[in-house]
Amino acid sequence: MPMNNRLLRPLQTPGLLDLVPGAAAAYSLRSLSRSYADPVVTVRRSSDDDEGSFTASEVADGTLAAWCGAGDGFVKQWWDQSGNARHAVAAADANEPQIVDSGVVVTEEGKPAIQFDGSDDYLSIGSLGLVGNIARSVFAVVSPQSYPSGTGSPFLGRVVGSALSGQLFDLCVESGQFAVRVLGNAIFTDTANNLQQRLWAVLFPGGNSDSISVHKDGAPLAYSTGAVATLATVDSNFAIGAGTSLSLDVYFTGNMQELIIYPSDLTEQRELIEGNIAWGWSV
Repeated sequence: MPMNNRLLRPLQTPGLLDLVPGAAAAYSLRSLSRSYADPVVTVRRSSDDDEGSFTASEVADGTLAAWCGAGDGFVKQWWDQSGNARHAVAAADANEPQIVDSGVVVTEEGKPAIQFDGSDDYLSIGSLGLVGNIARSVFAVVSPQSYPSGTGSPFLGRVVGSALSGQLFDLCVESGQFAVRVLGNAIFTDTANNLQQRLWAVLFPGGNSDSISVHKDGAPLAYSTGAVATLATVDSNFAIGAGTSLSLDVYFTGNMQELIIYPSDLTEQRELIEGNIAWGWSV
């Protein structure tokens, strides 16, 4: 009896946005849906300041590194794969995080990563369509390289120079710990060693901030402090890799591979999303 050829075809793993659509913004160095064919990054090379845009496969297969030659490559734009065109863009060359170092793509756990220097690197998003106490969910794969003391180092926050009172919430590394800050208050902290690749999930069903839940590599974190009445009242000037804390400019030091923001509470889908991200990045 002849074998059905369809049974011989390898199964395709659905992209995250195929499984759970509706993201407000989605940044990654992998393709997040089967239909996504646009670039994931636009890069400036150090040798001549020329710019080129590259797909996820071109970042991973050596095309990007070959284009940069023996020099460095810096991220001018991290493309939003959600379809909302909320691309994360560097304001100036000095603000661009690095993706190629002396002809070699920056990696974390053997896979491409974007490196933020903790000094002046950040990518501006602008509006996320999130105002006040509406539901939201954030998933991120980040690898801090150091912990600053004091005010923290946001990998998602308000852009440098923005008022603290307008924060959505900051996801920070600070004083030897991971922290979720709302209006300056660290409502979740984790003192375990996080100077390595981690998958963070922050979910907020709406209402007061004491209903936020945080998971690290799938495990829940305990709530740290009292409730904060409200979240952001301003929906503008958000950034990847930087923020403003107590009127001070602060920057993230480390590598980032994926950051996805949903305008809804995805508590029920959390394990599905985490499973797809863990598969994609070997977290």
